[in-house]
Amino acid sequence: MSDKQLSADGPDASEKTFINQRGTKIFCKYWNRHLKSPKALVFICHGAGEHCLWYGQLAAMFTEKDMFVFAHDHEGHGQSGGPRMHITDFRHYSQDVYDHIDTIKKEFPNVPVFIIGHSMGGAVAILAALDHPEYFRGVVLIGPCVTPEQDTVGPVRIFLGKIASRIIPQCPVLWLDDADISRDKSICQKYKDDPLNYHGGMKAKWAYSLLLLLQEIEAKLKTITWPFFVLHGDSDKIVNSKGSEALFREASSKDKCLKIYPNCYHQLHYEIEPDGSAIRNDILDWIIQRLP
Repeated sequence: MSDKQLSADGPDASEKTFINQRGTKIFCKYWNRHLKSPKALVFICHGAGEHCLWYGQLAAMFTEKDMFVFAHDHEGHGQSGGPRMHITDFRHYSQDVYDHIDTIKKEFPNVPVFIIGHSMGGAVAILAALDHPEYFRGVVLIGPCVTPEQDTVGPVRIFLGKIASRIIPQCPVLWLDDADISRDKSICQKYKDDPLNYHGGMKAKWAYSLLLLLQEIEAKLKTITWPFFVLHGDSDKIVNSKGSEALFREASSKDKCLKIYPNCYHQLHYEIEPDGSAIRNDILDWIIQRLP
């Protein structure tokens, strides 16, 4: 896959920044900015350590169907400000999502909004929809973090994580392997070589804040009533599919869909072909079917 395919920006892509409620500069990306009457607004919520420019190829599929796609780098990620991979409350991420959507909705007040969240961004998308379901026509979750892995996160580990997050909040405590991103080795190499990606260990306060969020989501699964489509690879070594399965099983939504992809890794939207194209089309089709 070429760099051009990876970014897939085209002439209608643009960039800007805004200052969030905590005074931090947030980098934003827009695709199909010229549209006067888009069929939908699609917000893409990227995962931990990466940034929104990784979603150009997925965004291009929506722009071809006259949708307006936008995203931003979470605080502490990519070209946004803030200490790298450090957060004290995951609702800081979701608040930035609401504020960004509110800005775009002023231009398109009657256009439905969909949110696509990958990995940690999936947890942020779930949180955003739990707190304000009225924002979204539908939620798409790609290899999302949903629930804590109870076989690896027991009371002792939780206690130690809590202590570490207070004493040494920015101490790295968990490392991910770039080779587990995708079966496409060229994507893994690009991920490794990308200077905008965070390549250090996940920090104690960030990790503990994520754990608290996943515990909250797990406790609220039955309260979920909004439409969602959750996709997961059965060979995902970064986020186990058990959480996605629990979400589908426990949620009260009438419109819900779970699809597990055999042999696939974590970044489903960048899987080897023909699987990658088929997965991206599954996402596109699900959203198109829910347009007014």
